[in-house]
Amino acid sequence: MGVIENFERRLERFVNGAFSKAFKSQIQPVEISSAIKAKMDAGAAVVDRERILAPNSYTVKLSQADYARLRPLGQDLVAEVKKQLLAHAKKQRYQFSGELVIEVEALSSLALGQLQVTASSVAAQVSEVTWSPALDFGGKRYLLAKPRTTVGRDASADIQVNDSGLSRVHFAINWDGSTATLEDLGSTNGT
Repeated sequence: MGVIENFERRLERFVNGAFSKAFKSQIQPVEISSAIKAKMDAGAAVVDRERILAPNSYTVKLSQADYARLRPLGQDLVAEVKKQLLAHAKKQRYQFSGELVIEVEALSSLALGQLQVTASSVAAQVSEVTWSPALDFGGKRYLLAKPRTTVGRDASADIQVNDSGLSRVHFAINWDGSTATLEDLGSTNGT
């Protein structure tokens, strides 16, 4: 954190704290949106000419009184704030590393009208990719779900192909979980 940023943060806390204590006003949803936008702008980083990455996870801490008053708004409040933040991000050409997340909590050390916002970047969770072997033939995809899959004209073959150039059960595809091999089943037409 730079000296100027540290100074700005202290000045902001002092001014916000002084005004909230002097006027004892309740936090309004627009103030939450503004505070998060400020954190978003401060945390945005230029990755390259085409990409500006902004934090995507925000925790808003409110005084217990403000939290109790706003809590009934719950997900409606969060949804509205998200909508405003997404519009702001689009306008600024910001991108996120994952889904935009906003959490609201109470903090006993905050006075009525005070709030704190923390921001971080949380990468999107990527589910593990499962590969399944398949044979693409004649515009169809056949999953090779068994260790041995037979191919031929006959109804007893796992994959039936209407081609007089194939034997009734022409060949088998053997799959051991990592490698596929083709086995000629003694067809008269060759493999």
